[in-house]
Amino acid sequence: MKFMSYVQNIGQKKLLVKKMSDEVFNLKVPKDIVINDAIPFSVDQQVWIQGYMAGLKAQIDSKPLVQVDKDVIMLDILYGTQTGSAESIAQDMSQVAKDAGMVTNIKPLDDIDMSMFSKMENVAIVTSTYGEGETPDNSQIFWELLCQSTAPKLDNMKFSVLGLGDTSYDEFCHAGKLLDTRLEQLGAKRIEQRVDCDLDFDVQAEKWISTVVSKWKPVFKENVKEVIEHTHKKYVPVTYNRKNPYPAKLLRSRLLSGKNSAKEIVHYEIGLGDSGLTYEVGDSISIFPTNKKQLVNSIINRLGITNDTVPIGFEDTIEILLTEKYEILTPSKRLIEYVADKSGDKVLKKLVDSEDKKAIEDYKWGMDVLDFMNINPNLKFDAPEFLSLCQSLQHRAYSISSSMNKHDKEVHLTVSSVRWKNDDRNYNGVCSTFLADDIQAGGELKVFFMPNKSFRLPDDDKDIIMIGPGTGIAPFRAFLQEREVRKSTGKNWLFFGDQTRSDDFIYKQELAKLLTNKTLSKLDLAFSRDQKEKIYVQHKMYENKQVFYDWLESGAYIYVCGDATRMAKDVEDMILQIVNECSSNDPKEYLTKLKKEKRYLRDVY
Repeated sequence: MKFMSYVQNIGQKKLLVKKMSDEVFNLKVPKDIVINDAIPFSVDQQVWIQGYMAGLKAQIDSKPLVQVDKDVIMLDILYGTQTGSAESIAQDMSQVAKDAGMVTNIKPLDDIDMSMFSKMENVAIVTSTYGEGETPDNSQIFWELLCQSTAPKLDNMKFSVLGLGDTSYDEFCHAGKLLDTRLEQLGAKRIEQRVDCDLDFDVQAEKWISTVVSKWKPVFKENVKEVIEHTHKKYVPVTYNRKNPYPAKLLRSRLLSGKNSAKEIVHYEIGLGDSGLTYEVGDSISIFPTNKKQLVNSIINRLGITNDTVPIGFEDTIEILLTEKYEILTPSKRLIEYVADKSGDKVLKKLVDSEDKKAIEDYKWGMDVLDFMNINPNLKFDAPEFLSLCQSLQHRAYSISSSMNKHDKEVHLTVSSVRWKNDDRNYNGVCSTFLADDIQAGGELKVFFMPNKSFRLPDDDKDIIMIGPGTGIAPFRAFLQEREVRKSTGKNWLFFGDQTRSDDFIYKQELAKLLTNKTLSKLDLAFSRDQKEKIYVQHKMYENKQVFYDWLESGAYIYVCGDATRMAKDVEDMILQIVNECSSNDPKEYLTKLKKEKRYLRDVY
């Protein structure tokens, strides 16, 4: 049977892949794939096709994912991501490598077992670092296997690692460093030195891609940036992303929390107009904020210059730079070390020299850039030097709390405004209060979407357990809307909580309607301050431990959203405890099994 074309439905589109006269059913693998440029393949779709064919060859041959002929190089591009940035870079690298004549296979790290990994010969890894030096959720199983004494020797592998991180954290790019070291320990040969990127990773990432690809393909001389931009323009007429955010409109907002609440939680509805932008439930949206005018002016006064001063080496005024370009709320590690060295403050100097991370965190808690500048009011700051000590102002990501199938051309957010007071100063979270204070209905927001393929709904007939206290309910509001529209038959169980029922039970009416129409099968609430002993969502899980375990045994998926520092860890500990008390299974092995089956998914921050 001749295989003249292969049609696969992805995202409700039919993709046509032309094939030249090889037979599939007698287990011959296609030697070449020709994609007709007249057909509008997206980058993801091209990657899927290449990955599918490479995967088919691996399954049939039971051999490494190698080139079809000796002149073609197979490059495995693996990524670990929490927010999607590493995956995006992996896709860009795939386009550049294919343009250089290579065949690529892109996979998240957790999709790779040690048997597959041991057969790979050319590997590029892009990974972010999550939390305090942890590997991202979709690479934890891979990392645990790689660390075992049974991990395979990798003498035939050539590799390079790109790490994504944030220099304000002590464990900067820690996940990338760990992977880089471990691969070397297992015998793999580094084809190019690891590159560690800060929040502004575009230039470094493009340079790394160019360097690494040219190491495997020395004749490759094309401009990486141009290749990436050309590919995006070729398959998507207008691409809105971090480099080119969409000017969305704020349609409306409303306060969700009550008048006596200790919090200020606001619901925002943003219009996407005719942008053509789409998202899926589980995704995030990133917003570019601006800094508060009062803080900008205070720092300019502290620098001893005027608002219209243009610092040497810059084109914009200091006012524009501090308003739109630089982070002036959270002090960078560079700034803290500079002040410790120059201010003469013995306490801070001792802390920095001791490298006591917890003590430094305790010291700087609630302080902003201006506070550190004022540790010694006589310390002089040169404007260009000061700017070099600050990080770039970054977009802020929020979990989407709506379904496009219910709210066409709109995206909804559930945001807690961050405000605090210290001595005689009022402090404001950068983006949360930018939304709350500085943008009115009809105002413009620069936004782009961040897909989260590791936080997707399962098939409509599968049961789900959602655990999201506070604003952690955001993606689960979207999940429930999606399941309501699709008339999913799977059951939906939500654990929600906050401080008080009277003032913090957000989306109360919506949840009541979802219970009434049977979209929401079960709702358990934990309001910590409504009784003497504090009750949290993990306590409600324990109250329902047997039912909880029965749902897991019946194939239910667990989703967790919210605070990573405490809540997510407490919830995971409770899952382990429930498994231990309700079964004879080893709790850690059971949880690992859930992760491998992609039935334990988290969106935590």
